[in-house]
Amino acid sequence: MTKLMNIKGNWNMDYSRNFNDKDMFEGQILLQDDGWFEGIVVNPNIPHKEDAFIFGFYYPEKIIKLFKFTPLSISYPFIFYGKKDSNGYEGKFETINLLFQKKLCGNSRIMTQYLKTVERENDEESQKLMFKIERYKYSVMDEICEEYYEDSICMRKIMTESVLKNSEESKFHQEEFEPTNNIVKPSTEEKVKKLVKKV
Repeated sequence: MTKLMNIKGNWNMDYSRNFNDKDMFEGQILLQDDGWFEGIVVNPNIPHKEDAFIFGFYYPEKIIKLFKFTPLSISYPFIFYGKKDSNGYEGKFETINLLFQKKLCGNSRIMTQYLKTVERENDEESQKLMFKIERYKYSVMDEICEEYYEDSICMRKIMTESVLKNSEESKFHQEEFEPTNNIVKPSTEEKVKKLVKKV
């Protein structure tokens, strides 16, 4: 069953564990049974307090991998990795450029709070969040990010199984996602090249 959760993320580009409330985002997610989630967050400390779209894989007792999309005019996409500890989920975060090259940026911490299990389709709070998610995907998301997201959806089953397998073996780090990233990347990269040529 779908779970509605609060989520908050902090980052530090100095690679320290000193997180503050300036470099952060917060919002809500809808978590599915297979570990896939989607949600909307905002950074209340920046001038454009607009919605950012997040999605990824989350196993509450183990790990989280979170993609964060804003319009490319504001920022490149980010990936946050976290392994469960006493403070939430701590790990690294990276940025992805238009050629889908990743660059390590620093440390991150993600914290979540369970709100409720969504048992009815007409649950008001979850419906409001779903509306924001769909609005972002169909009205705000850039074409390049849309292609990356759609490719990720196609790989959802394989990626969730891969994340769970790797976490059970207690070897969680960014490189473990490379097999699935490399499946998604060539397809999306080819679309990017075509889009650049068209422009």
